[in-house]
Formats: sequence, structure tokens, C-alpha cells
Amino acid sequence: MGLGILDDRHLGGHVPGTSLLDDLHSKKLVESVAQDAPLKRSKNGIVLVPQPSNSPNDPLNWPFWRKSMLMLTITYGAGVVGAFGPVIGAGLTQVALNLNTSVNDLSMITGDLVLAIGLVLLLTAPASVVWGRRPVFLLGNALLLASAIWSAVAKDLGSLTASRVIGGIGMAPIECLVEATIADIFFVHERGTWIAVWSFALLGGICGVSIVNGYLIQDVSWRVCFVVEAALCAVLLVLTILFVPETAYRRSTVVNAHIESSDQSTSSIPGKSTSAVTESSDVEKISKVSIDVLPSDTEKRDSYRKSLLPYAGYRYTEESFWRICLRPFTLLCSPVVAWGTLIYGTTAGWLVALSVSVSLLFSSPAYGYDFEAGPVGLISGVGPFIAAILGNAIAGPLSDWSVTWLSRRNGGIYEPEFRLFMVIPLLVSTTIGWFGWAISANLLELWIGPAVFYSLLNFGQAVGSIAVVSYVVDAHSNYAPEAFATINCIKNLFTFGLTYYVVPWLAAQGVLRTFCTIGGINIWVCLMTIPMYVYGKRARSWVHRTPWMLA
Repeated sequence: MGLGILDDRHLGGHVPGTSLLDDLHSKKLVESVAQDAPLKRSKNGIVLVPQPSNSPNDPLNWPFWRKSMLMLTITYGAGVVGAFGPVIGAGLTQVALNLNTSVNDLSMITGDLVLAIGLVLLLTAPASVVWGRRPVFLLGNALLLASAIWSAVAKDLGSLTASRVIGGIGMAPIECLVEATIADIFFVHERGTWIAVWSFALLGGICGVSIVNGYLIQDVSWRVCFVVEAALCAVLLVLTILFVPETAYRRSTVVNAHIESSDQSTSSIPGKSTSAVTESSDVEKISKVSIDVLPSDTEKRDSYRKSLLPYAGYRYTEESFWRICLRPFTLLCSPVVAWGTLIYGTTAGWLVALSVSVSLLFSSPAYGYDFEAGPVGLISGVGPFIAAILGNAIAGPLSDWSVTWLSRRNGGIYEPEFRLFMVIPLLVSTTIGWFGWAISANLLELWIGPAVFYSLLNFGQAVGSIAVVSYVVDAHSNYAPEAFATINCIKNLFTFGLTYYVVPWLAAQGVLRTFCTIGGINIWVCLMTIPMYVYGKRARSWVHRTPWMLA
């Protein structure tokens, strides 16, 4: 069972991530697998995964308006954070002259920032597991505001570097906790769309900031960019206080929907509700869905005033903080996390490296173009921004629709590997983008050529981020903060190294050879999705059966 996904002989249908999703509309089942079982469903009959408790304080049970306000706030925060990184990227040449330093030295500030993000993630994720998401978000936003103010008044390269490092620490929560927050409050069939909204804001901030800041740097001052960023950070801090309550939740009610295979048409387990499927040539070999239900919650709805507290006052796990700090290292041995690191780390890292080199390529006569900061900002902003809109608008709903469609053709059973089909448009768009960019920039074609291929790369990145985030969240939902701490830490370390050698690499090998090499590596990385799809269920089982993996 699994449309090409190999079954696991150890856990069968109990592999974490595998779940009943849409048995009522299944193409293989004559009758519902769990029609008589006490499963909670959406209005159109889709099984809610994970199953919520009965408490009004369970984030899964929050009203849609409350979830929407939270998501709009952290989506706005993603845009602010996305803009924070390349805030002066369109005018590196002009800023370097103002600070009396070289473009190469100034570009290394980006590397220092992403290094700070990567290292602090190893503490941010465990802190959110122990003390909750809200205090970590608040602290990160406060550091972002302080960093923006400091950067606006920095007098030299050393001061600017220190302020940007503080900003990198503040950016860390958006890097690893948004994905976990989405898993906290949304069900499997809803996550793709909201991941797309967050991804769009992040990429939109990265691309959109160049459109405005290029002309601010050219016509006013690069310091004004940080003044604007400080104002945006201040608004973010206020919105977070008001509309981002704690989403970590200790459930006293546990509901587990298990898929169990058997050769008999009916069976029962004492203490569990089961529903059997009548045997038929058209019926998938699933005999029952067992539901474990503990007594329902009796909590009263928390007041809005209580939700404003920066810290709930208790721990969300009894595990040691330092023990959880080990989990990002051990989770790297998970094939799911390793694959996510490979795909997300390289595609995002190459794109950051390209954004670092764009200013140099288009503003340096040595490479054939001699634009000022304003036009450079438009080239690196307008097309990629539109591509980010299209990529997320298409990929998010398509991801959720496709997994429901595939689940119906898989006997109503959902496998997280169904998310991996979104890597196909990633492969196509980034392959065309890298080789097209390399050839057009090398031939010194009209600026529109490289700009179009740059946009294709951003389209692919938008689609790829949705595939990676949704797959890892669904496969390791209980360890999402630590998993994304691992992925983003490695990604940022890789990007940190790129910022140091991408400019010398371009100088040594030229535009054509450099970016064709990146394009070839990109193809190989994307093709690693094929074994991940085939063996993904067995990989999830192995992680679940390996205690040291989860520290």
C-alpha cells in the first residue's frame, strides 16, 4: 500500500505520519474504514489529523479567526525577517564606499548574520519545546528591533557587523518555529496552504526589499533602510504581544487513529473502538481502525488577558533542556531530516549566494554591466517577487489538494511522501533557471534575460520550500522545532561558507562555469527525492524505533 512507497514490516500501519485521511471518498474502498469509529472529521468528511482533544484551549480547536490573526502576524514577521537579511544587498558598492571598506568585506556581513542564525537555532528550538513558542518569539522580535536601531547608527564595519549578528539571533525564531506553530494549530490537509502563505512572506520580504531599498540607498542613505526596518520591527513586536498566544499545548486527552492490517474481515480489540471492512475484490486490505481515547478534557476557556502573558508559567515537557539540545544533532541521522537539509539547504544557500553576487555582477563594469543601486534593486526584486507570488499561490493549495487526491487512491490512507511530488516543478524551474542565468549573464545579454532566469529560481525555491517543510512537519510532527533547527542550522552554515568564497569563485572561474556547476549539483540533489519517496515510510519507522535518535 502506498502508490510506490514500500511498506514497513516492523510497524505496519503504525508508522508515525501514516494516517487515515479520506476514507469516505476513497477510490479503493467499498465502504468507509472508520465510519462507525469516533473519529473527528471536517465538514466535508476528511479525518482530522492529528485528532484534537475536547478542550477549548487546544490550539487545534481554536476558531478560525484566532488562527488567522496569529498566522497573519507571524506571516508579517516572516516578511520583516526576509527583508532584514538583504536590507542593503542592492547597494553593497555604495555602502562599502561610505564605510571605507571593500565590497568583499561588506558582503561577509551576510555570512556572519546567517552563521548567528544557524548557531542560535540549536538553543531556540529546545527552548520552545520546554518553555513554549511565545516567549521565544517575543525575545526574538525585541532583538530584531534593537538590531535595526543599532545598525542605523553604526559608524564603521565592526559596529555594523555586531548589530547584524544580534539581528541574526532575533531572526532565529522565524527560521524554525513558524513551521512548528503551523503544526500546532492546523491539520494535515490544511498545512500546505498556510506554509505557502508563510513562504511567500519570507521570499516576498527577501525580494521586495531590493525594489525599495535600491533607490533609498542611491538617492537618500543606506541608514534610512534600517530606520524603516526598525519601524516595521516595532509594529511586529506589538502585534506579537497582542495576537500570538502560546500554541504549545499539553494534552490530557490522547486520540490516536491506527491503521491495522489483517487477513480477517472483522476483529476487535478490548477497550478500543473498531470498524471492519467487508472483504471484496475492490477493498483495500485494511481490517480496522483502532481509536485510543483517554477521558475528555474538562478545562475552562482561558481569558484573553491570560493569553497576553509572556510566559505560561510552567514547562511543556519534563525532559531536560540540555538533553533536548542534543536532539538536533541526532535528528540529522534521520533520512527525512537529512533529505530536507540537502534539498532546502542547497537550494536556499545557492540562492542567497546568487543574491550576494547580483550587486557585484550588475554594478561592476568588470562583468559587463554598470548599473546604479536603483536598477539593481529592480532587477533583483520585481521578477523574483512576482515569481514568489505565483510559486506559493500555486504550490500551497496544489500540495493540499494533491495529498487528498492521492490518499483517496490509496484506500483513504495518507502517507507524508505524497508531499514529495512538489519537487518535480522545483527540479524543472531551477534547472532552467541556473543554466539560463549562467548562459545569459555570460553572453552579456540584455538585463531582462538574467532577470527572467533569476525569477525562475525564486519560483522553484517557493515550491521547494513548501515540499520540504510540509513533508518534514508531517513525518516528524512531534519534533518539528528540533528538525527545523537542524535543517536551518546546516543551511545557514552552508550559506555562511558560500558568502566567503562565492565572490572569489566568480573571479576565478567566471559566471558561466560557476553557475553551470551549481545547476549540475542542483539536478543531483533534486533526484535524491526518488529514493526518499520509495523508502520514506521505512525511514520513518526506523527513526521511531531508534531511541537514541530522539535523544
